[in-house]
Amino acid sequence: MRSAARIALYRVLAAGVAILLTVASTDSAVYGQDTLWHTWRNGGLQAMQEGRLGDAERLFIAALEQAEKFGADNLRVAEAANDLAVVYAAAGNTVKAELLFHRSLLIGEHGLGPDHPAVGTTIQNLGILYAMQYKYQEAEPLLKRALEIDLKRFGATHTRTALTLKTLSSFYAVQGRLAEAEQFIRKSLAILEAGSVQQGDPQMTTTLQMFAAILRNTNREREAQEIERRLGAGAIVYQ
Repeated sequence: MRSAARIALYRVLAAGVAILLTVASTDSAVYGQDTLWHTWRNGGLQAMQEGRLGDAERLFIAALEQAEKFGADNLRVAEAANDLAVVYAAAGNTVKAELLFHRSLLIGEHGLGPDHPAVGTTIQNLGILYAMQYKYQEAEPLLKRALEIDLKRFGATHTRTALTLKTLSSFYAVQGRLAEAEQFIRKSLAILEAGSVQQGDPQMTTTLQMFAAILRNTNREREAQEIERRLGAGAIVYQ
């Protein structure tokens, strides 16, 4: 790849692929009235969204300590461990992040099953963490497994599946495996378009940006510009 285009591609990939925070993994009735645990965790999620990593770390540590009071293998611990790992990964503390992702994964697989969506999220998080460290051989099977879980639990047309496809596209693109990257980004975009996702939606925007960058890095400037015109038009895609 040309150096300038490669740098531009990496910037798009960095913006488009974020480590995912765990969504609620179980019915809220399972947790009952865990007011304090929810307070710490929700505060940490809010801090993460606002980019306050220091506050997020403090709140997630408190949530994890509270979760551990329910037992070392409690599902609250899996969620809190994943969330705290996200903070450490974002801060570049890969050692702590990896340990916590593994802890979350072990508890989640035992308590929820190997194909639960929350387990899939942690698997994808761990795969992204390895990819960030250029551990591509370790990352690839995890990212593929996350996609398999999404396909099984959500189906081939769900936006969550589209997000995982985009992550895989990024994974291949950063290695220069652009044919594979294009294959996955086209599938991701097709899902969003078929689902009537608005052009200004953040997931649609990053998907189009990534697609344009891949096209440009495979010497298809005209096609890349067509995609970029879609970004500028702000049109809505309907089924």
